[in-house]
Amino acid sequence: LTKQLETMDLQRDAALDAGAARQAESSSAASASDGAAPRVGDGEDQLSLQSMHTNIKSVLVHTPPTSTASSTKKDPPVSYLPLPSVWVSRWVDYSKKYGLGYKLSNGLSGVFFNDATKMLLETDGDSLEYIERMRREDGAKYDVRKPQSLKGHPPELTKKVTLMEHFKNYLDETHPNRDSPLHQPNTVPSTQEEGAGGVYVRKWMRTRHSIIFRLSNNNLQVNFFDDTEVLLWADKPWVTYKGKNKQRNTYNVADVTTFPELSKRLKYTKDILSQLITTQ
Repeated sequence: LTKQLETMDLQRDAALDAGAARQAESSSAASASDGAAPRVGDGEDQLSLQSMHTNIKSVLVHTPPTSTASSTKKDPPVSYLPLPSVWVSRWVDYSKKYGLGYKLSNGLSGVFFNDATKMLLETDGDSLEYIERMRREDGAKYDVRKPQSLKGHPPELTKKVTLMEHFKNYLDETHPNRDSPLHQPNTVPSTQEEGAGGVYVRKWMRTRHSIIFRLSNNNLQVNFFDDTEVLLWADKPWVTYKGKNKQRNTYNVADVTTFPELSKRLKYTKDILSQLITTQ
């Protein structure tokens, strides 16, 4: 986002962005061979997207026009809600050749490869999971997770393990300690996020104004290119926002209608969600 964000028609641009996002998402979808037991599939993901969209839409209907909101209140509402237990804190897009590398706020590192397989490396630097996309006979897709080791991986994973290490080293060197959990004392996992150490990026897409991460706990994170971020909780009507002041806070969606900086970005997110729901 640039200064144009303040005046541009985000609904129009979000629809265009979502069209590009659908193409990127469909082109990366892939079937995988038989493996371990499945985790969360597309069905639960779809329900979460619909719930998020409903929560935002019901609130934005009652949001005053930008000019009115700007004149009444610009400061964020006071909130004592916890932060999510994990989010994407750093990322690098090298999808022209290999895929997307990222670092999570809990210290885990991950890669979403161009063939839609994924890797998640634990903080011990050796334990990892290799995650493949499966397709059932009815066409529904889901992920399976296979435990591996950085030092004892099978030969067919050598290239991907090497890329995993390169992505991790690059992110550690260029953005050390960013969003460290040690600096987030209000981080408390919700019931839905218990055991969130294994959360990974299940899907992602890049638009003209943002990069969007769909996490395996069904939370949705939108990182705008002006360094603001929106994270929608899958199990609560909450939104965590990293604002222009670089602070990260969680709000009830219903409380942000008079906070233009955030409500504007929620409107953009709602339009993206609308397009995703209608095409899945």
